[in-house]
Amino acid sequence: MLLDWQRRQELFTRTNMNHAMLRTSLNNGSWNLRPEPIVPPTGLDPVDFAALVLMRTEAERLLSARTYSIGANTTGLAVATTAGSSPKEKISVQRPPSPCGLMVFADPIGSDAEIYGATDGTFVEIHTPIVAVSWSLWDGTQSEAAGATYPLIWFRQNPDGNPVPLPPELRGIWMTFYAPRTADQVGLDPEQTVAVGPDGSPITARQAAAVDRAFQQRTPELWGPLGWHNEIVLPEGGTFSETTRSGTVQRWAATVYTVWQIMQQTGRQQLVETRTAAVPPKARKKAEAKARQLGQPPVGDGVVRVVDLAAPAQPSKQAAANDAAASDGRRTVEWSCRWPVPPYRRSTCLNPHLHRKLGDDALRHHEHRDDVVPLTIKGPKDKPLRMRGGTTFTFDGPRES
Repeated sequence: MLLDWQRRQELFTRTNMNHAMLRTSLNNGSWNLRPEPIVPPTGLDPVDFAALVLMRTEAERLLSARTYSIGANTTGLAVATTAGSSPKEKISVQRPPSPCGLMVFADPIGSDAEIYGATDGTFVEIHTPIVAVSWSLWDGTQSEAAGATYPLIWFRQNPDGNPVPLPPELRGIWMTFYAPRTADQVGLDPEQTVAVGPDGSPITARQAAAVDRAFQQRTPELWGPLGWHNEIVLPEGGTFSETTRSGTVQRWAATVYTVWQIMQQTGRQQLVETRTAAVPPKARKKAEAKARQLGQPPVGDGVVRVVDLAAPAQPSKQAAANDAAASDGRRTVEWSCRWPVPPYRRSTCLNPHLHRKLGDDALRHHEHRDDVVPLTIKGPKDKPLRMRGGTTFTFDGPRES
């Protein structure tokens, strides 16, 4: 199912409907990244152009993305850890598990709460859950993004709404966050307002579901299961704030980065188990032949990597069930029963034997002592994550020393 979602999402990203949705968001100021041509030619609508470039870059990312399914316990652990503190290591382009990816979570890693005024005089608070993320590396080639006709300059939006240009030499990680489609209203009353139309009219869960079913039946090949919500670029070498406010793109990014750290834990400190689910070779060849016939490129590599906590790290089934019962599917996943106290990250040297070997009286940390220790496997390391009560989790990734 997830591979089919990836294929449909790539197709939907290229549609006129998605272009219109992006255009509306840009016009309303609901954007974090916006491209503009360095020398705007006569007659070019800048909003149309920006929406088109964003569409193309996201479609290219989905074409190349490896796909990951993150289980409920791993999602809950990452959310709980980030609630306690953000990742402490410097942001590294080596941390993602693949250069391009699409990751879908069993539960929301956060939600965006906004208040809308409707034409009937009421005000509605709508929670939009964040359930998926795509990413790729930001490496400077975005100035010619997706075959753009004109050289580009990219802007990010400050909290005060002012655009700030991104330096062309910037390197980092580009994340796009996804919400469910408006019609995907898990656990909501059918008459509950879930959106406000362009004219200010309230839209109920029942109405949204009816419109979505009609679109799915009319154009099943273009029906995308996810809604594009927000994005961010994490600069390489930058750091997360010690704590990030919930309901923000920075908190969601820190949670995703924590998931990557959990996935890269190995050896005695391994936290997760990963299994793969692949399309049978015959079925994949048939799908690729059909795509060629329709003039469409193949999407992804035909494999889903299913990730969740290994048995020794799993909480009790009752604690997980209690958290699930407290979650409504619209807001950040509950984790307090599984981890009554948020896991915290301690600044502890992971190579203490080097203190003696190097005669280091200052007791410096040696995770990155590539000046004195030959490198074996390159990769960033974070500080250990500990649970009060003696259980230790260490997000350390591939070892450098």
